[in-house]
Amino acid sequence: MQPNMQQFPQPQMAPQNVPNQMNNPQPMQPQGQLYQIIQHNSTISRCERFSTWISGAKNIPLVVFLVLMGSSANFIFCLMCPFANGLTILSSFANFLFTLFVWSKMAIKIENKTSTVRYGYLYLVNNAILSICTLRLPLCLCRIWCFVLFETLLILLTNKDKKVKFFCCSLTGNKVIAFTIIYHFLFNSFVPLVLTIAYVFIYKKYLIKKFSISNEKVERLENWCLVGWTKNKLQTFVTMNDVLAKSKQPLVQNSNASNVSNPNGSSFVPVNMYPVYYSNVQAMQPPVQVVPPMQPVAQAQAIREIDSNSSRMDLNQPSQ
Repeated sequence: MQPNMQQFPQPQMAPQNVPNQMNNPQPMQPQGQLYQIIQHNSTISRCERFSTWISGAKNIPLVVFLVLMGSSANFIFCLMCPFANGLTILSSFANFLFTLFVWSKMAIKIENKTSTVRYGYLYLVNNAILSICTLRLPLCLCRIWCFVLFETLLILLTNKDKKVKFFCCSLTGNKVIAFTIIYHFLFNSFVPLVLTIAYVFIYKKYLIKKFSISNEKVERLENWCLVGWTKNKLQTFVTMNDVLAKSKQPLVQNSNASNVSNPNGSSFVPVNMYPVYYSNVQAMQPPVQVVPPMQPVAQAQAIREIDSNSSRMDLNQPSQ
């Protein structure tokens, strides 16, 4: 008899055609996609970083951007003009700084709340009136500081108790009004300054509703000729649909409410002083009336009255 030979399992050899993944590691596809996304965002943020540092917004709306360019063009013209004296150059430079670091930070948020067409229309009307009142041609660049001062004071009068950025300082609206008037008194002529301040109160009391336009007219103007072409070509064009969509988002409203109450004033969201309305709705919304809650005694009395009335009705009903 032959002894039983114990059989051991033979090791299986790995197939030669299977590549060794440990020796040749390959990057995973999601990591490559994530790397591309991060690289793309870094490129965008690099381009938008300067705009954010200057104005506090990544994308400056169209009308605010044009006003900034007009103020800078006025300074460059005064700097290169051979007839301009040092006082004129200093005045234009100071107005440009105020437009850039004070007015633009509030005006960007106002245009985002009103739409580009409405904001541009109000800019053309008010700037033309201020230019004529100060004995200049309509839409003159040398009087663009009058519109900047006019709208700054108009915003501050509507937001007296909120924190506002005045250059590097965060102050209340009442204090910024005083500093704004003193600032322009130091660098600009006295007569245009007084006329601009007077026009602020006249506009706030008598003209703010007369110069307002409804949302239907804004939507028609957005589709008109050159305006419609600009709306389709530029991303900084704020349409009426954008304004209404933002107003209907509850998350945006909550964040805006928290920003308004922010004591730091870094993300100040001013109350819009330009009416936004449809023609079948009032331009200025009436104040919301808060109904006080029912007192416990009155509530208990009302419940007793309901119970007594119901018991009387049950007594009057015939038994089935």
